[in-house]
Amino acid sequence: MKIFQGLYNCFIRPLTGRKALAVVLGNVFIGIGAAGLRLSLMGNDPYTAANMALSEGFHMGLGNYQLLVNVLLLIIQLIWGRAYIGFGSIVNMCFLGYIIQFVMPIIQTLVGDGNEKSFMCRFIYMLISLIILSFGLSMYQIANLGVSPYDYLALGMTEHFKPPYFVNRVITDAFCVMLIVVAACTGFISWADSNLGVGTVLAAFCLGPFVNMFNKVNRAWITKEKAV
Repeated sequence: MKIFQGLYNCFIRPLTGRKALAVVLGNVFIGIGAAGLRLSLMGNDPYTAANMALSEGFHMGLGNYQLLVNVLLLIIQLIWGRAYIGFGSIVNMCFLGYIIQFVMPIIQTLVGDGNEKSFMCRFIYMLISLIILSFGLSMYQIANLGVSPYDYLALGMTEHFKPPYFVNRVITDAFCVMLIVVAACTGFISWADSNLGVGTVLAAFCLGPFVNMFNKVNRAWITKEKAV
């Protein structure tokens, strides 16, 4: 009975139509932004870059690989962070990799990729992708229906260890970058498939301000609360 009560509290009780829509649309925009970053050849955020790079090394589709990694990380979240699991966690965990994999060839057909463009066009391509990604993250976060297993890592480390959240987030992101570098240096992947670049750095420093900018408009329709 307690199990069903826990499932109800995590998945059903906080769920509204607007929040569910925000989670789904948010992940679609996140997927479009991440795919755009990859096609710009300017670098992805560390976790997505690691999944893209290592899925290439293992000759697996991104959707399958990212789902497998997320399931492994979910074990940690189930042990120490069940309060952070919700509808949004499951949608992000199960579908984001497949969304990226699905929209990437569509975007490539419509606007091409970085191989066909000048540096300035690639830079603009990257900025537009970052903005789209931030818009999706804003919707996903405002809905407040749970966090992804990867995002929980830094939150869980903050709860159980001394360093503040931003330090723990740097640690988890740096670990992803380290995995990519080791894979490239050992020849498991090529540097061309590393997905590291200026976009990786900008994702670390710009996503926060961009997300905050979109929070005002998204909060109004998702929660019906006026932005402060």
